[in-house]
Amino acid sequence: MEGIYTVEEIQTRTIPFNQIDGVTCATFAVISTPTLIYEFRFAESGKYRKAIKVSIDDEDTTIGPAPNETLGLVDGIVSRPVFIQKLIEGKKVKAVVTVEKLNGKREILELNLSLKDFDYAKLFFTRVCVKNYMGFISFKPVKTIFAADRLNPGEFTFSGCGALNPHEHFNIEPGEKIFIAGTTGVVTGEGTRSKPEKPNIAVLCDLKEVKKEYFGIFKTGGGVEYYLGLGIRRKITEQEYKKIINKTDNKITLPVANVVGRDVICKKSYHDVWKFDESFLFRKEKCKNCNPCLVEEFCPASAFKKEEGFLSHCMFCGRCLLKCPHKAIEGNTGTININGKTYNITFRQSSLKRAREIATMLKTFDKIGLT
Repeated sequence: MEGIYTVEEIQTRTIPFNQIDGVTCATFAVISTPTLIYEFRFAESGKYRKAIKVSIDDEDTTIGPAPNETLGLVDGIVSRPVFIQKLIEGKKVKAVVTVEKLNGKREILELNLSLKDFDYAKLFFTRVCVKNYMGFISFKPVKTIFAADRLNPGEFTFSGCGALNPHEHFNIEPGEKIFIAGTTGVVTGEGTRSKPEKPNIAVLCDLKEVKKEYFGIFKTGGGVEYYLGLGIRRKITEQEYKKIINKTDNKITLPVANVVGRDVICKKSYHDVWKFDESFLFRKEKCKNCNPCLVEEFCPASAFKKEEGFLSHCMFCGRCLLKCPHKAIEGNTGTININGKTYNITFRQSSLKRAREIATMLKTFDKIGLT
């Protein structure tokens, strides 16, 4: 849309303030905090007294606060669900519902549910859009959520999209509509662990509108996490314009810490980590059609197929560069100097390429306005 620019465009092209009708910015990162709030029908009304326990694909959920006596309905909540991936992909999940019959006895019901079988399915993100985060090293091999498997001595991992991150430039207010997970979400307020120096937000959105390209499972050395894309579109004041112009990647601090204990060792900038390749190339002519394909097997987001290459939800974390024995994946995540020692950047928990795509798309995204 004419007159609407991304933060990067304003910074690189020095667009005059009087030509700007709006600004977009975005982030794409590994996150930990989705919770599913649900409701579905397990039986016709009047057949059972109530549901007393629900598990979905062997994950226990907590029965919600709304009375379900004789209604045949149950609502509940589950934190960090893995089965959510199947629902987003249009597959069915198995719900096991322990019910109390009208005579007081118990019975176990099994239901196969697709997303359309849920009368209510909302995702509540308790902590997203963290203001640019941290980089990590380790002095001994350690399994961690900040690496695809182990973080080894000599390796470096980081999170954050630098100047494209919304919280680097704006306060995001309760009630504001934002783009999240492929749909429109509503900000409910500050998220958990939010602090003035590193703010974040909590957001609610409809799972039925979520798109896999922007939200899904991401496996790490510390367990299952999630990838997530979000962004905002804003009118700006002249004061905000001056802040955007001056707050480039080389002026945004990236603290570097020991992953064990999180003690800060030194401070770098986001320019130091994003001056390398943001995405990679798949050279199909170099592919030896290995079976199994190690890139497919170890991709944290299952975002690569040797027949197709990188899929639309890939965040170019760098894991594949280390796994293909025939170097069919080409790219350079770079190195970083920390206190006189060179570390290889082996894992990225954010994607500047995907954040840039969202920021560009938001110029014409009609489900959020210019606030």
